[in-house]
Amino acid sequence: MQRFDQPQREHGHTVPNAEEFVRLVRKLAIDAAQREEARRLEEMRRRRDAHLRARIADRADALYIISIAARLADMHPQTLRKYDREGLVSPSRSQGSRRLYSEEDLERLQIVRRLTEDLGLNLNAVSLVLDLVAQMKGMLQVLESMPTTDRSHSVRAVEEQIKTMIKYLGAEE
Repeated sequence: MQRFDQPQREHGHTVPNAEEFVRLVRKLAIDAAQREEARRLEEMRRRRDAHLRARIADRADALYIISIAARLADMHPQTLRKYDREGLVSPSRSQGSRRLYSEEDLERLQIVRRLTEDLGLNLNAVSLVLDLVAQMKGMLQVLESMPTTDRSHSVRAVEEQIKTMIKYLGAEE
């Protein structure tokens, strides 16, 4: 006679008893419910942030305090403070010395994120890449300001390569 209060051996594996089985099923159900709730909350947060951005999208001069900027950049406020200390982003300051992030600062934060997470660069390398991007933008402005009659095929090719690199980094203006 098989007892259901003791684990059973089947094909070399231990099969849990009925109580253990019910406990495992409940745990799996709770875990699944928690994951679904987390996914639902994340989706609500994304919608709220999109709504917030849409409401102020008309304003090119909009400034965000660190808590809002962190939420919009999907980063922790401490990360924004660190990037400010490292010189990767330079938010303006209020009279009370609070950091105020512009849309340009938020775009720069996304570039830093792309370089660190997608390409695995450390912050020193990110700083070098950002400096290089700034120099490439300067070169591009010089090339674009040349009269079209003076622009050779090779100059246009270099111009396109620079645009491609800037676009890849998400640093296009």
